[in-house]
Amino acid sequence: MTKVLFSLPVHEMPAIVRDQIENINYFCPDATIVIHISAGAAALEDEFRRQCDFANVLINPSSHETRWNEGIFHTHVSNYLYALERGIAFDRIVLLSSNELLVKHGLAEYMSKFAMGSHVQIYDLAADWGGFRTDVASDQSVRKFVANLGLTSYFAGQAEGQFFNERIFARIVRLFVENFPMAPCGFNSEEVIPPTVAASLSMAGVNYAHPITFCDYSTSIKMTPELIDQIRSGKGTVYAQRVPRSMRSPHIGVSTFEGVFSVKRVPREDCELRRYVRGLMV
Repeated sequence: MTKVLFSLPVHEMPAIVRDQIENINYFCPDATIVIHISAGAAALEDEFRRQCDFANVLINPSSHETRWNEGIFHTHVSNYLYALERGIAFDRIVLLSSNELLVKHGLAEYMSKFAMGSHVQIYDLAADWGGFRTDVASDQSVRKFVANLGLTSYFAGQAEGQFFNERIFARIVRLFVENFPMAPCGFNSEEVIPPTVAASLSMAGVNYAHPITFCDYSTSIKMTPELIDQIRSGKGTVYAQRVPRSMRSPHIGVSTFEGVFSVKRVPREDCELRRYVRGLMV
């Protein structure tokens, strides 16, 4: 059976994080969850530890700074290193955010078919979103990172729901540590570092799937119970207009629902959508 490790950075609302843990434990039983608490949420650490007191949950003792839109991949790196320190064995690591929820079973079996799941787009000046910026392309650390992979350009893509086998993620971590600090990088490192490594591997013959999370922030589509039902069915396609100059969704206009297992953005509060997903856990 495929052993799954979820990496989850958090910065607020311990009760909502507990709700997410219960969600993961229902839809992906036997997984391990490692949580990184942002340095800005240090005052909530005791409450996080109380709310997240599950046998399969590790609280990372490192608490790195996070800043909005400046990169959080270092928190996933820290979670991975802590899991290794604790001797956690896993076959796939999944990168999640705290406003995602799983909506169907079968994730471990699905991921076992792929070495990685990533959203890969080559740097393109026609777009203008967190991952595609001229200052990122000219950043010396990024340029060195790209050169180390034998590439001439970097890639970017959706951060949420990326997954990798342990060997590939170990390589991603090594390249990150060699080129970047364990701190905000000034750009969305989680949208750049893993997809660029994924691109280099795919060009070398490694097949990959899309991320397992359906997001609603770069198109006109809105997350609804009806859309969740369609995702759960694993069939069909949805179409939506893209927000101008935003990232292209990996799941719009193509039949990918078979590989979608979670949704974002579920509000971090009690609401109809969160209650609907909770109602699926019966």
